[in-house]
Amino acid sequence: MRRLFLTLVLALLACLLGTSAASGRTFKAHCVGPFKSGPMCHFWTARAVSINDGDTIGVRIDGERRVWQIRFIGVQATELHHYNPKHRSGQCNSVEAADRVQQLVRQSHNRVLLSAQNPKTRFTYRLGRYIDVKVHGHWKDLGALEMAEGHTLWMSDERETAWNNVYNRLGQQAEQKHIGLWDPTHCGVGPDQNVPLKVWVNWDPHGVDQADLNAEWVKIENLGSTAVSLGHWWMRDSGLRRYTFPRGTVLRPGATITVHDGKGRRSGDDFFWHIGAPVFQNIGDGAYLFDPQGDIRGYLVYPCVIACSDPNQGALQISAQLRGHQYVLIRNVSGHAVNLYGYELRTPGWPYDFGPNSVLQPGETMRVDMDGATAQDSALDRHWGSPYPFLHPRGDTVRVQTFSDIPIACTAWGGASC
Repeated sequence: MRRLFLTLVLALLACLLGTSAASGRTFKAHCVGPFKSGPMCHFWTARAVSINDGDTIGVRIDGERRVWQIRFIGVQATELHHYNPKHRSGQCNSVEAADRVQQLVRQSHNRVLLSAQNPKTRFTYRLGRYIDVKVHGHWKDLGALEMAEGHTLWMSDERETAWNNVYNRLGQQAEQKHIGLWDPTHCGVGPDQNVPLKVWVNWDPHGVDQADLNAEWVKIENLGSTAVSLGHWWMRDSGLRRYTFPRGTVLRPGATITVHDGKGRRSGDDFFWHIGAPVFQNIGDGAYLFDPQGDIRGYLVYPCVIACSDPNQGALQISAQLRGHQYVLIRNVSGHAVNLYGYELRTPGWPYDFGPNSVLQPGETMRVDMDGATAQDSALDRHWGSPYPFLHPRGDTVRVQTFSDIPIACTAWGGASC
């Protein structure tokens, strides 16, 4: 319905202006639907002339001779190594993604509708656009189709935000179904296939991310009873930046490996990506661990929007001392032990990640002081690392949450709310 509406608008503009709206002119409508609220997009009609891979095609925009390379906004397919349509090969899932794009474009008789909030959006030499194809007589967003079928990862875009929430939701629904990229044995049974691995990422550390790149990190924990050799495994976000673990890397049972964004020399279980900028986007992203075959074996996508529950929700109770020496008390009100490792304590702008040995037994209370940057931690006494108290007595919140934004426990006062 939305694309029929847009087609009628295009035809009307052509009649009124006496020229094709696609030749040097664009028309505007809501990006996600003409009858819904949301950002406005510019639209162009075009003909596809090549399928490069699962997230790039070549098109000739109506009224132009030039062939433009179009990079799909908001989605990321794995990479092809050989691009010949009859002999495609590449990373796990890459051929399926490219074949599916080719199938849908052909079904649309190579006619596509391009859109973007900003006509100047580019990815290096390629134009950044959303792509629509006609499926059974109706215009459908190609990125949404790929996300729903598990062919692509969600790659959030701070410039082009129209489809961010939709793509994230569709990707997490595909993950729940274990289809496409989310099938951990899609390209075969890998090494240590049955060992559970937990991944979480500190994507929004305190302060300016660029100021301390090593404060942004990814942790991989071995939850099993067998060591995993991570040599030649790799980790990435939704972009193409990849960190490959060196030969001889072993993740012991119960141990955690940390990969920091910035520079440094490997020490024990700490690794360094040596990237000159923060990797993970604050508006949403993901951290993904791939085995040597190219299957995803561990991941965290944030923010969570599908099946956002946690076994420890309701197990904790938080209170805060605001006057004088500030601190937060976290009490285990459940009948089972709660391991806080892998969770964070957060008040706006001030995150605190619980380290190892953060187990609260039933009835135990942990105290976290707001100040005391150089004070020593103990089992039930922690220090946030600030040189001064920072809770606002007139209104603030403190909550324990997962690194995918699932709330576990929260307290609020003044004009603030959980």
